[in-house]
Amino acid sequence: MAGTLETTYRTASPGRPHTPEAEAEAASELARRASLLHKLVIVPCVLLGLGLGVASYFLLRNLQFELLGAHIPWLTAIVGIGGPLGGSFYVAERVASFLKALRRGPWLEDVAARYGVPVETLEDYAALL
Repeated sequence: MAGTLETTYRTASPGRPHTPEAEAEAASELARRASLLHKLVIVPCVLLGLGLGVASYFLLRNLQFELLGAHIPWLTAIVGIGGPLGGSFYVAERVASFLKALRRGPWLEDVAARYGVPVETLEDYAALL
C-alpha cells in the first residue's frame, strides 16, 4: 500500500492518513462528550428520584397509620425511597443511552473532521461508549 501510514494493528485510510496520537485524542474527545452527556442526564434524574422518594415515603407513612394504626420505618424507607430512587437510576441509564445514540453521528463527523481521523475508525470507539 504505497502512500499510506501503517500501524501494528490497523492500516490508515489512503485518503486521510492519520497518526495513532490523533486517533487517541479523537477517542478521548468522544469519551469526554459521552461522559458529560451522561452526567447531565443522571444528576437531574437521580435528584428527581430522590424527591419522589421522599414524597412517597410520607405518603406511604400516612397510609400505614391509616390502615394499621402504626408505621414500620424500615419498610416505609425501603419501599418509599428505594423504589423511586432505584427507578431513577434505571431511567437515567436508558435516557443517556438513547441520547448518546442520537448524538453519535454528529459527534463522529465533528471529531473526525477536527482530528483528521476517518469516521470508520472512530465508530469502533463510539460503539464502546
